[in-house]
Amino acid sequence: MRIIVALVFAMFVWVGLAIYPKAARSDSGEAAAKPDVKVALAIVEGTVSTETALHVIIENSSSVPQKHFAEWNSWGYDNLTLQWTDAQGKTGVVQKVPMAWDRNAPTSVTLSPGESLVRDISLDPKVWTGWPTVQGATNLKVKVTYHVTGEPKINGADAWTGTVVSKEQAIAVWQPVAH
Repeated sequence: MRIIVALVFAMFVWVGLAIYPKAARSDSGEAAAKPDVKVALAIVEGTVSTETALHVIIENSSSVPQKHFAEWNSWGYDNLTLQWTDAQGKTGVVQKVPMAWDRNAPTSVTLSPGESLVRDISLDPKVWTGWPTVQGATNLKVKVTYHVTGEPKINGADAWTGTVVSKEQAIAVWQPVAH
């Protein structure tokens, strides 16, 4: 009888582990920690063009305040990249155009738990490079990566560091046809 009870118990454990979502477990099989930052693209109404921008939402999903480097300095300037795939399967990466720094300091924006920071990615080639060449309209699948390295202390506190990636979504991009 004990063997049957032990086998039934083992079967329940095995079935429970098989049903428990793998995404919620680490590689070791233990429950993964809840991410402390989420990144998402705001849903786009219509098309993205040279007059509009994609809005990237960076959310503090932890239970404590977080410092995020301000976008005007070198620690926060190029934290976002956008990965795109067109209908033919061609891929690319959109990133900020590199710049020289004549004034620089590691300043930050503090996000309380649940607060969000919004940053924009535009089609302006003076600021963002890597968009596909588009004549007219095209559909792209895109996702955003928020990647922060660097460890200067800001007013005695560490800024958030790490990498998070948004879910992929489809957007329509429009560029005027050159005549």
